[in-house]
Amino acid sequence: MTAIDQHVFATAPIKSGVLLGLLPLPVHMFLPAGPSYQLAAITLVLIAGVYLGYAFKDGRAKAISIECIGAAAFATAAWLGLNGYPLAIVIALALHGVWDVLHVKLIDTDIPPWYVPFCSFVDWIMAAGLYLIWMMTH
Repeated sequence: MTAIDQHVFATAPIKSGVLLGLLPLPVHMFLPAGPSYQLAAITLVLIAGVYLGYAFKDGRAKAISIECIGAAAFATAAWLGLNGYPLAIVIALALHGVWDVLHVKLIDTDIPPWYVPFCSFVDWIMAAGLYLIWMMTH
């Protein structure tokens, strides 16, 4: 096992994904609606952008094209979330978890095997948490 395979995300992807999904949620409880939506939109775009990095590292045009389309779709959801439809961010985070799972068999981008369970749990925890926070506080 190499050093890159021994970090906490690789050795405990689900536990670290749950933790990283939970960590930013308390901040959203104390932010007004607008800044909370802005922070969530930025987070969504950054999460989607990770796959662009993997695609460019992969180097194949097909992988780059697919990940660019995916990133554009998630960026569009972030934009919608900032322009009156914040639930678009929640839905997009939940769908990004599905996007992660699709990388197991259907989307052929060279990503580390631990990344799918890690990222999907981050996405789903954040989506559920933001939904609950926004419904209760905004």
